Parts: sequence; structure tokens; C-alpha cells
Amino acid sequence: MDRGDRQRLAWALYEWAQQPYWALIATFIFVPYFAAGFVGDATRGQSLLGYAGAVSGLLIAILSPLVGADVDTRRNPRVWLVGLAFPFVVASVGLWWAVPGETARIPLILGFLVVAGVVTELGGSVMNALLPVVAKPGQIGRLSGTAWALAYVGSLVSLFIVLFCFSLPKIPLLGLSKALHEPDRVVGPLVAVWFLLFSWPLMLAAPKPPAASGTRPLAELWETIRSLPRRPHMLRFLVGRMLLGDGISSFIAFGGVLAAGLFGWTTSQLGIYAIALSTMAGLGTFVGGRVDQKIGSKRTVLLATAIVLFGAVGVGMVGKDTVFFMIHVAPAKSGALFASTPERVFLFFSLFVGLTFGPAQASLRAWMAQLAPAGETGRWFGLYALSGKATAFMAPLIIAIGTRIFAEQRIAVVVSAGFLAAGALVLATAPRIAPVAERD
Repeated sequence: MDRGDRQRLAWALYEWAQQPYWALIATFIFVPYFAAGFVGDATRGQSLLGYAGAVSGLLIAILSPLVGADVDTRRNPRVWLVGLAFPFVVASVGLWWAVPGETARIPLILGFLVVAGVVTELGGSVMNALLPVVAKPGQIGRLSGTAWALAYVGSLVSLFIVLFCFSLPKIPLLGLSKALHEPDRVVGPLVAVWFLLFSWPLMLAAPKPPAASGTRPLAELWETIRSLPRRPHMLRFLVGRMLLGDGISSFIAFGGVLAAGLFGWTTSQLGIYAIALSTMAGLGTFVGGRVDQKIGSKRTVLLATAIVLFGAVGVGMVGKDTVFFMIHVAPAKSGALFASTPERVFLFFSLFVGLTFGPAQASLRAWMAQLAPAGETGRWFGLYALSGKATAFMAPLIIAIGTRIFAEQRIAVVVSAGFLAAGALVLATAPRIAPVAERD
């Protein structure tokens, strides 16, 4: 294994290291517990999570371009990767203190969720900037898709650990108390340990990006932003990515909360649901990387988005005792595994989302790498992260306000579908590759 192979492996392992945060904390285990268990009211909990997501999105929108510009000008990805690890570990471990009934800790736990979410995104921005540096020529899409697929394998492994060690046994490992929801809360420390175990190779092996033209991060960033009117193709891509990314993130973030609220799913049921979605996501992303190499990143993104939108709309038509809005069926039986028709329809449409949201995100990243000018990947991936979060505070905020006004959790699906459709329409106008003048 030569140096390039080691760098590619370390790069993919960082994706593996981050993924349990998304699976265990941000989507399937801790966040549903926070809303339905810790807060004690799924609707109010979803509203609070929406406000926290808005704060996270705003901070990421401000910080990610600055981090990207600094990586470009100082060529210091290792410093950032190491520096971001500490607050992530502290915030993840801090989630253990979300003890049921201790409602005075709600602001503290929301703060930990915000910190963990922000530094995860910033670390991902640094990692993404290294993609065109570590990938072999002509294989950016394939490496991006393979890393996403590897990440979903990591997601599955971490979910199996939680299910079979903590959630399903009558006496959980380490003697954790189910009455105190310790199997739900332990995912924070587990994610922290997992991240430390698998993120260090990239911290040691991350290559320096190509030398940029300047040495002042803020000035270079501002110049990049000012260049957008002269690069309308980049502006269209970033706006489309902004809308599409927000739609996907909103659906994934609130899908587990919606299932817990509608059907009263337990941690074990949510874990099985998560395993099903992660299995589909891993398969879809692995295949998507090969599809990307065959038909290109743009076509892969648009095809995957169409399928995600189909699944999201289907999920939005499911109620506690209805499907397709108007067909009334027997309600879910508490404690039974996907026993009712609404649960099965919810799962059916969710699997379409699981199959294709990974390829959409992986190919978006590969598409960005093909559009970014040489020597400026850090700052452009900083703007890429910004575009993913510039309206990210809006989607959760709309969901939070809508949920509070209408007392209806499915407002999250309506908002997500709107962002997905708008993003696809804008991205359809962006070019497949950079103009000739900006290529290597």
C-alpha cells in the first residue's frame, strides 16, 4: 500500500468515524429520545430541536467558509481536524446527562447538540476539501461514493452494538437502567469513543492542499464570494445544493422523531428502522458511486433526488390511523413491530429515501470537486458547507414554528419536500463540469 492508498483509506475512515453521530445521535436514537422521553412531549420536543437546528445552521453558515479559506491559505487540515475533535467528544459525552425528568437540563443538552452538530459539519468541510487531493484522477465520484458506503456500514455496526448490547437485552451491558433511559443516553459516550478510535488516521495522514494564491484567509474568502457573479455556474450550483441539502437533512433529522411521535416506537423499534434505512443507504451509495462514474455526478444527483422526493411525499401521506391522507385503517398496536398498515407504509416509503439520499449527497460532493478551481478547493468546499447551511436554520425554524402552530409533526415532511423540489429544479440548470478556463 503506497502513500496515496493510505491517504485514501484514512480519508474514508474519517467518514466511518463521523457516521455514528448521524445515526445514533442526530437521527435514530438520541434525538427521538430527547423529544419523546427527555422533554416528554414529542411535538414540543420537535419544536425545540427545530430551534436548535436553526442555531446550528447559522453557526455553520458563518464558520465553515472561514475554516475552508484557512485550510486553503495555511494548508493546515491536520490542525483543524485535531482541534475540532475535542469539542465534539466533550459535547457527545455530555448527552449522558439527559436524565428523564431533569427538564432544567434541556438548555444544556440542546447546547451539547448544537456544538456536536457544528463541529461535525466543520470537520466534514475540511475532509471534503481533501477529496480532489487524495482521489485518483477520474475517480472522485467513485471514492466519494465508496466512502459514503463504508460510512453506512459503520452506521450499521454501531446500531447493532446499541441494539444487541443495550436496547434488546433485559439486562443491558454494563448494568444500564432502562427505567432511566440509559441505553438511549449511552449513545453519546459511545459515539465519542468511536470517533476517537477511527478519526486519528486522517489527522496524521491528511495531505496539504495545493498552494493557494494568497495568504490571508478572510481576504481570499471575500474575493471568492465576490467572484460568484462572474461564475454564475457556481452560484446556481451552490443555491441548488443549499436547497437540496436542506431538504434531505430536514427529512433525515425529523424522520425518527416523526415515527416516535406517530407510532410510539421504542428504542428497539427505532433501531431496527435505522438498520433497515442504513442497509439501503449503504447499498444505494455503493452502487451510486459506480453509477456516478458511468453517467456523471449531475445525472446521478437528479435521479437520486427524484426517488428521495417520491419517498418523502409517501411518508407525508401516512398518519397514525390513515394512509394516503384519507384511507382509515387500524391504528398501530403499541409495542408490536411494524404491526399496523400505517407503519408498514411509512417504512416502505422511507426505504426509498434510505436507498437514494446517500447517492445524492455523495455525488453532490463529487460534483463540487469537479467544479472547484484548482488550488481553491478548501474555500469552495467552505462555501459548499455554507450553501448546505445558509438556509439550514430556515428549514428547522419553519418546521419548529409550523409544528407549534398546527400541532402537527408531519409539517416536517411538507417543508422537506418543498426544499427538495426547489433544489432539484435549480441544480438542473448547473453544468456537469467546470468551464474550460477553470480546469487544471
